[in-house]
Amino acid sequence: MKLVDDLALNPELDVPDGITSIGNTIVLKGEVRATEHLIIEGRVDGQVTAPNHGVAIGQQSCIAADIFARTITVRGSVTGNLTATERVEILATGRVEGRLVAPKISIDEGAYFKGGVDPKLTDTATAVGLHRLKQRTDQS
Repeated sequence: MKLVDDLALNPELDVPDGITSIGNTIVLKGEVRATEHLIIEGRVDGQVTAPNHGVAIGQQSCIAADIFARTITVRGSVTGNLTATERVEILATGRVEGRLVAPKISIDEGAYFKGGVDPKLTDTATAVGLHRLKQRTDQS
């Protein structure tokens, strides 16, 4: 996500429309559901769901959550399962412990990854993620 890089290099920029940012002083426990692109700079414990959008984890972030999104870019630390319908990227500063499920996976030199990778489960994991999201939405 080039936009994430631009925002990280220029913190004085306002976050554009269609993107939600969780700032570095925010701590969330529970479930985050997004219907637009999401940049997480703070801490999230629980679950992050943005099935039709991208999720970017900032360099100082500490996430203990399963993440389900169209694309996932990790610059910080994530413990949990990452499921993307298009792509998971772990950049050089990223640390991930968990399972990666996506048709395209990129792990930069210098990144830390401990866990499993299964690109063949993408369709199944996506169907399960959407089903769980619908159940949680119906219960709300």
